[in-house]
Amino acid sequence: MSFTSKVKDEICSATDMPACCYHAMTYGLLLCGRSFNSTSMMLVTEHEGTAAAYSKAVGKITGAAPAIKCSDSGKYSVSVAKKADRLKVLDFYGVSEKMVGVRINRSNFADECCYSAFIRGAFLACATMADPAKSYQLDFIVPYLHLSDDMLKLMQELEITAKMVRRKGSYVIYFKSSEAIEDMLMLLGAQNAALEIMQVKIEKDMRNKINRKVNFETANIDRSIDAAQSQLAAIRKLRSSGKFDSLSQDLRELAQLREQYPENSLKELGNMLSVSLSRSGVYHRLNKIVSLAEAEE
Repeated sequence: MSFTSKVKDEICSATDMPACCYHAMTYGLLLCGRSFNSTSMMLVTEHEGTAAAYSKAVGKITGAAPAIKCSDSGKYSVSVAKKADRLKVLDFYGVSEKMVGVRINRSNFADECCYSAFIRGAFLACATMADPAKSYQLDFIVPYLHLSDDMLKLMQELEITAKMVRRKGSYVIYFKSSEAIEDMLMLLGAQNAALEIMQVKIEKDMRNKINRKVNFETANIDRSIDAAQSQLAAIRKLRSSGKFDSLSQDLRELAQLREQYPENSLKELGNMLSVSLSRSGVYHRLNKIVSLAEAEE
């Protein structure tokens, strides 16, 4: 099941709402369907629950719920076939048969609670979401320019930050911020989906921290190996030039330990000396050995 379907399932399962909010949600479903006018009134969706909600809502207005059809590709379509029924729906929401362009008629909102209910219906009709485990993206694909402008303004009044772009003949109101998507889902009443995104964010953050730590430790190991190889090469050079025996006792002891334990850390080497030495002290002595070898060039 896609994440979009999970969110729509959660929205459709919330049936306990005031009548005013139910009508506002239905209004969002109708306006953001494929068509909404006296000639054609239709919804096409991949979500069966949305198709059922659309059919039921239209039936409450007209007295006869339109049939739901399912194509071979798995898409559900609901069409208000009779013009008389389409006119009933338009009249119910105060829309003229001769309207030009689709806009939000705010007289259909009895109270501010109806704003979020309208967005809920719009989500069911035209929204898609990416799987948050892969990316953060929520799109409302709106078929009409003025309707998308009205929706964007409505979201801004609800303090939801979104952007809009034209894409393939439609107008897309989109969210890419996980925080904005969480706010939108809470507004829609999809608390479980919002919590799932929060959980995904926590898991991603933990993985990133672990990866950064592993990368840091790996880089340190690589640097230590490179340094040890340089130290061993310097010791071999001093031996071949006959200068090794002329090193001070403390440098010779450390050089012999490095040859014997090439993979040991500086701290481990320091603890193995006859007189223990700090990591920093070992580092400086080995650097001195390397410098003496380089002076032989």
